[in-house]
Amino acid sequence: MPVVGQVVSVAHTSSGHAAATTTGTVWNQTNTPAEGYKGLYRKEYASQKGKAYDRYDENTGVFTQYVDKRTGRNCNGEIYDEAKGPVSTVAGGQVQITSTKSSVGLNANAGVGIIAGTSVSIEAGGFVSIEAGGGMSIAAGGDLDLSVTKKMSAEIKEGLEVEVEGGEAKITINGTVITVTEAGDVSVKSPTKIELEAPEIKATAETGDIEIQGISLVNHTHNDGAVKKPDQ
Repeated sequence: MPVVGQVVSVAHTSSGHAAATTTGTVWNQTNTPAEGYKGLYRKEYASQKGKAYDRYDENTGVFTQYVDKRTGRNCNGEIYDEAKGPVSTVAGGQVQITSTKSSVGLNANAGVGIIAGTSVSIEAGGFVSIEAGGGMSIAAGGDLDLSVTKKMSAEIKEGLEVEVEGGEAKITINGTVITVTEAGDVSVKSPTKIELEAPEIKATAETGDIEIQGISLVNHTHNDGAVKKPDQ
C-alpha cells in the first residue's frame, strides 16, 4: 500500500472525477524498482523495497518468495508439496519437525542420511525400531555407550564376531568380570562360583597351574592313607 507523500497513479471511472482507484506508486528517478530486466516479474508487499516480495525469473524459471522476518503457512486441512527434482531445506538455526497428533515418517527409494557436526539424539517416550533389509553399520570415532535399564536380547541367525584392537576389553555381569588385556591375557573372576559342564572339556597350555583349596593340580603328591590322611 502506498504511504502518505508518495506519488501514485490514479484511475478514474467513466462517471467522473469523484470516484477513482489508486493503482499503485509510479516508478521515476527518485523511486526506482529494486531490480529489473527482461523476463523478470516481481511484486513487493511492503512500503519499502526488499522487505517482502515474490520474484519470478522467466529466463531461469526460478520463483522466489522472500520476507525479512518470518513466513508461515496455516491450513485446516492438508498441505501437500511435491517436487520432481531435489528438495533442500537450509537453515541458519534449528530445524524442527513436530507432529502434535500423529507420527513423522522419512521414506526414501535409496538412502536416508543424518549428518551432524556435533551430536545426533533419538528419543522416544515409547518404542524405537531400527530395521534394515540388508546390512547395518554403526561407527563411532570416539566412545560408544549403550545403556539399557531392563532386559536386553540379541538374536543372531549366523555368526558373531567382536574385534577389539588396542586397550583392555572387560565384561561385567552381576559381579562376574571377564577381562582381556591388551597383551591377550584372559581373566575370569566370579564372587561365587564358576561351573563348566560339557560332554568333553579340553584345556591345553605350555605352562600354568590350577589350585583348589590350596592344593596344586600340577605340584602335589598323593598319600595312600597308610601314613597320612588321603588326599582330597
